[in-house]
Amino acid sequence: MANRETDYLIVGCSAAGVSAAEHIRAADPRGRVLVVGDEPHAAYGRPLISHLVKGEIAEDLIGFKDARFFESRAIETLLGPSFKAVELDAGAHRAVLENGDSVAYQSCLIATGSAPVLPPIGGLDGRSNVFQFRTLDQAKRVRRAAVEAAAKAHARGRMSRALVVGAGLVGLKAAEALCCLVDDVVVVGRAPRILRAVLDERGSSMLQEALNRHGISCLTGVSVDKLVGGGPSVASAVLTNGDAIDCDLVVLAAGMKPNAELAVRAGAAQARGLACGADLRTSLPDVYAAGDVAQVTEGLDEMRQPLALWPNAVRQGKVAGKFMAGTPDAQPLTGDFAVNAVDFFGTPLLTSGVVNPPDDGGFDVLTRAEGSEYAKFVAKDDRLVGYILLNRPTNAGIYTALIERRVPLSSLKGDLFDRVPLNLDFPADRRWERLHIGYPRELDERGWRRGL
Repeated sequence: MANRETDYLIVGCSAAGVSAAEHIRAADPRGRVLVVGDEPHAAYGRPLISHLVKGEIAEDLIGFKDARFFESRAIETLLGPSFKAVELDAGAHRAVLENGDSVAYQSCLIATGSAPVLPPIGGLDGRSNVFQFRTLDQAKRVRRAAVEAAAKAHARGRMSRALVVGAGLVGLKAAEALCCLVDDVVVVGRAPRILRAVLDERGSSMLQEALNRHGISCLTGVSVDKLVGGGPSVASAVLTNGDAIDCDLVVLAAGMKPNAELAVRAGAAQARGLACGADLRTSLPDVYAAGDVAQVTEGLDEMRQPLALWPNAVRQGKVAGKFMAGTPDAQPLTGDFAVNAVDFFGTPLLTSGVVNPPDDGGFDVLTRAEGSEYAKFVAKDDRLVGYILLNRPTNAGIYTALIERRVPLSSLKGDLFDRVPLNLDFPADRRWERLHIGYPRELDERGWRRGL
């Protein structure tokens, strides 16, 4: 056991934590920065683990920072199960790690992400072929198990099958990866349709048809009641409708929740995540939160909730880091909203903002469908507030910018939702921004931009 001291303690070494560490170091070249995490792998891209299972990317390419990132910035890291933060005393400004080490800090960031929600399934405990799908090590175990299961099934003269519990983004990406390793994949989801949170009924139906063509069967409105097997391995699953499905392995991806236990035990206020102000400070003294664990105000409908998305985590880490370091240019977090970009078997899916508006909320909805392409645009009060683009990625960045900048749709020329917008379609001030992104809009008397 050791007594350690640091100026900035960051609990969690993924998108939010790494972003915060980077911006703290940029603002404070001399302050001591310590990052602790319960995984042995530093700064890797969680969205890439399905590609690792498929064999599309090597493990040494999954990182989003190079090997010398922490060392070159004099950021200390303690990573692995023994360095998991297990106790936080906010009043004493001290944390305790799994190995018994004590860490005294000046300010602390909780960036512990999400934790899987385990569904209430009978016969779940102690099963050797049941896996979660959240971390790099879990993905590696899933790949090994799928390869072994397929080999054993084929040696016995039968097809291999994987069962995925959960029809959200994580579950469907796991199913896509498994489809490359086993003969049959079945997804079960309690919701009435797949990807209910990011798609409408029509989009879900079209995507489900595309998945079916690649050998993935999706059973919605049902879940697993119990797992059956004579030994430690699961041989079949009994569904809540009474049907039974034989399977060689099971992947649990039935949802996530903010991994807030460390801070909550220390007395932090929480609702749908750790309650934070616009500076991402929690109710605990000198303790901040960022990423999936933090409850923030959604920029389109003012709902307070976590936004469990990689770009949001990076942005929140930046904001928290700047406030922790006392940076003069620190700006409060405003306007976060959901943006998803994913593909299934080469079919791109991009969604943002409000995609399932209530009938009585004053929203205007425009849909476009042609063949395998589907687009939906949601507007309110002359502003675009959401879209779905299935197999039609063109203009996604423009539509996201329209949402983020709250551009009045009446100020635009032509139909931007049926074709590629031109700069002349935008009002003068927006045209300038689009043509000079990143430059200050300050002109001298001759019309030249100053400060270049």
